[in-house]
Amino acid sequence: MTTGTNNCAEWRVDFDAEVVFSNGGALQMQGFRLDIPGDDITDGDLGELIVRHLGLLMVGSTKITRRELLQEPHKGSRDTGAAGAGRTTTDLTGPATRADWPTGAGATPGLAGLVDLPVVLVRLLGAGAPVADRLALAPFDLAGHAVVVQTGRAAGPYLTEDAVDLLAGQGALLVATDSREGDGPVAAALAAAGLPALTGLTGLDALPATGVRLHAVPFPGQDTSLIRVYGVTDDQH
Repeated sequence: MTTGTNNCAEWRVDFDAEVVFSNGGALQMQGFRLDIPGDDITDGDLGELIVRHLGLLMVGSTKITRRELLQEPHKGSRDTGAAGAGRTTTDLTGPATRADWPTGAGATPGLAGLVDLPVVLVRLLGAGAPVADRLALAPFDLAGHAVVVQTGRAAGPYLTEDAVDLLAGQGALLVATDSREGDGPVAAALAAAGLPALTGLTGLDALPATGVRLHAVPFPGQDTSLIRVYGVTDDQH
C-alpha cells in the first residue's frame, strides 16, 4: 500500500449539447458538467458519456455545440469512467477535526461499526451556497455509507435539516465534512437522527470521486471527540 496524497490532476468538461431521440423529441443542455477520465475528450465520446450518465434510452444523435475543459476535482458523475488509480491512504485529520456522537452512544461501541465504510463524496465546491439539501443527495445510494460533504469553507452549516432526514431515512451510517459547524442546528439534527458526525476534516481535494472507504481511529484517552480519519482508495479503483 502506498501512503500519501493522490496528486493526479482531474478534469471535467463544461458544455452545451442537444440530444435527439429516435422516437421523437430532443433534450437541450446548457452549462452541463461531467467528469472525464483524461485531459481531453472527443465530441463523440462526450455524447456517449451524456447518454450513460443520464441513463437515456432511444437516443438517435448527440450534438456538442460548446465545450470547455476544466481542471478541477471530480464530482462523481455516474457511469463516465472517470476514476482514480492505485491504492492511496490520505490523512483527513486537521487541527479542528472532531467526532460528535449521538446521545448515549459510547466511543468504542459507536465506532466499532463505523470504520472501513464505503464513501459517498458530495462536492459542493463552486456552489453559491455550499449546503447539501435533499436534491444534492438524491443521486446517491446512501444506505450503509459514510456521506462526506466537501464545502471548501471553514465554518457554517453544511446540511439542511431535510437532508438529515433523508440520510437517516435511507440508512446512511455516518456524516463527515470539512465544515467546522459545531453545536449548531446541523449537529442537533444529526444527534436527534442518531447519526455520528465528523467535522473539520482536511485534504478532501485529494480524494477521488468514487471508490473511497473511510477509516476512523480514536485517539487514546477519555475524550471521545478526538479522532483520526483516513480515506483509503481501493486497489481496484
